[in-house]
Amino acid sequence: MIDTHTPEKLHHEISKMLSMGVSYIDALTEYAKKRNIEIETVAEIVKKSTIMKEKIRSEAVGMRLVKIDNNVNKLCE
Repeated sequence: MIDTHTPEKLHHEISKMLSMGVSYIDALTEYAKKRNIEIETVAEIVKKSTIMKEKIRSEAVGMRLVKIDNNVNKLCE
């Protein structure tokens, strides 16, 4: 894990992409790619932010990547 990365810094660095209409999921993937870091590293940073986790969850539901079933998120099959 890279200690210099925080959820706030990560959000700040992807905010330009977000303002251009890029999805949170795509912005995070591009962030990892540009910095040549594992997506798991980005996931560890995101886990520290309730707000970022909720934005990604909401986006994933909207993209039908997950579905809501009895208030529990499950991966779509």
